[in-house]
Amino acid sequence: MKQTWLIISLGFALFSMFFGGGNLVFPILLGQESGNNFLMGALGITITGVVVPFLGVFAMLMYGGNLNAIFSAFGRHGTFIFSLIGLSLLGPFGVVARCLTVSHGALTLLYNDLSLPISSFILCAVIFFLAINKSRIIKLLGTFLSPFLLISLGAIAIFGLWHGESAYPNHTNQGEIFLNGIFQGYQTMDLLAGFFFSRFIINHLRNYLTETGQKKAMFSIFMKASLIGMGLLAAIYFVLVTLGANYAQILEGKPPQEMLGLIAFQCLGPFAAPCVCLAIVFACTTTAIVLSSFFAEFVNMEMTKGKMGNTLSLLITMGIAFGISTLDFNGIAEFLGPIVELIYPALIVITIIKIGMRAKELSTGVFQRP
Repeated sequence: MKQTWLIISLGFALFSMFFGGGNLVFPILLGQESGNNFLMGALGITITGVVVPFLGVFAMLMYGGNLNAIFSAFGRHGTFIFSLIGLSLLGPFGVVARCLTVSHGALTLLYNDLSLPISSFILCAVIFFLAINKSRIIKLLGTFLSPFLLISLGAIAIFGLWHGESAYPNHTNQGEIFLNGIFQGYQTMDLLAGFFFSRFIINHLRNYLTETGQKKAMFSIFMKASLIGMGLLAAIYFVLVTLGANYAQILEGKPPQEMLGLIAFQCLGPFAAPCVCLAIVFACTTTAIVLSSFFAEFVNMEMTKGKMGNTLSLLITMGIAFGISTLDFNGIAEFLGPIVELIYPALIVITIIKIGMRAKELSTGVFQRP
């Protein structure tokens, strides 16, 4: 029973860490643009937003959570540069700042006059104080925040699909819609996140299983937890793409970060919708906590060799995130999009090659499971 609960809790934690600001926006945008061909778009974003990140998680598991081993071909300096760029994009220069703007979009549905700078400042303060005690993050994610998020999204799914209108006809070539789904999956940057998230989970799981004498069960537990997390992610992507298609008319011309909140108000009414808006803020905040911790730890340990201290590096991280967030969601997307489109295909190829190499070692008996 304890092992089952561990698997479920880790699965929820993995889902929650993946499911941040962009994951709440890009599927809805995709559905809005896809019309009645939304299934092709959903297929595209599932490949690059779920399957591909899972490959990254699986690669990390095969290499025992050792990022240096996966990128060994680039040398020590190459791995350092990759980590710096990756954590910068996932952290204050990209995803964390994007999480702040999506949270603001949800909060403005409750507080119309709340400005983005004030909202971002308050959220940065909250993220800072929670990230200081990151040892409790996985427990917090798996036992409280993830279930609350799933319940809220489930309510939107049930009532939104029930009351939503049929998707409008879209005569765009289905191949183009599929490729748009692929590109929107790139924008989530979850493959990049998978390399760092899974290391966090692997270390947490390894320590727990070592203490309880179950270290040999690590591979099985981690894989089952990953399947739960990715299964939840795929199901919610499909629902959000469908909602985007069904509510395309009311979403037209609206800021991307406000779309899910608008759907919540439309299908749940003014009394239930605040809970959903709170769930959106939770989803964004939990992701921002983990990513901010990763970036701050990298700056402290890898760039300054511990001289800066975690508190100061975390303060700098939140300061950068606050500044970038003032560009708003669309402004952040404008400079992130070309970068992600450039590096993502190469990262996918590297991941597949490394998995193949490790699988060959396993088949010849050279590799032992972590």
